[in-house]
Amino acid sequence: MLADIVRVLPKRARGVTRQTVRDSQRWRMLESMTEAVARRGYAEASVADVIEIAGVSRKTFYEHFRDKEDCFLKAYEILSERLVVAMKSAIKPRMSVATRRRAQLTKFIAALLHDPLIARAFMIDVLGAGPRALQARERVNASFAEAVLGTAIPPLRRAAIVGGVNAVVVGALLEDRAQQLPQAIDDLCAFIDGAIRR
Repeated sequence: MLADIVRVLPKRARGVTRQTVRDSQRWRMLESMTEAVARRGYAEASVADVIEIAGVSRKTFYEHFRDKEDCFLKAYEILSERLVVAMKSAIKPRMSVATRRRAQLTKFIAALLHDPLIARAFMIDVLGAGPRALQARERVNASFAEAVLGTAIPPLRRAAIVGGVNAVVVGALLEDRAQQLPQAIDDLCAFIDGAIRR
């Protein structure tokens, strides 16, 4: 779920404010965009798909978002922020650097496996969503790199390391091997450690 909010409001609910209705509609559309893109790919997903899944009108969609791209980027931004926050939450006091990195990678992979639709939109479909989506992805990769690697490593090396991790994850998702990703954590940690030491 993208939000801790009632997805479908009861009919004729008393005491439900207009803002609550609008918030519910917005979250349903963001979730529906993620689902539509994951099932059909960004290019084939349409506003019609989103409003059908969300159960809202086209007019309601355009009251919240400029277009399909705007809705997708908002969903991607929220998903990205939550993933980075979850990774940071894996850090406990007095953890060694190696233990912290392993905990964060474990949290990252667990989050992707928890919701395969989100994983596909987050890791794969964003690549075909246009220049603004690619810029957003670069910002996410920078946040991921900072969370896992810190800031002492030069930016180019951080980008290369994150690119390597992304390639492993995307390959597994494309080949329906996502359930094998937890077994790759040792190799990913070894790869990161080796890249840092060079």
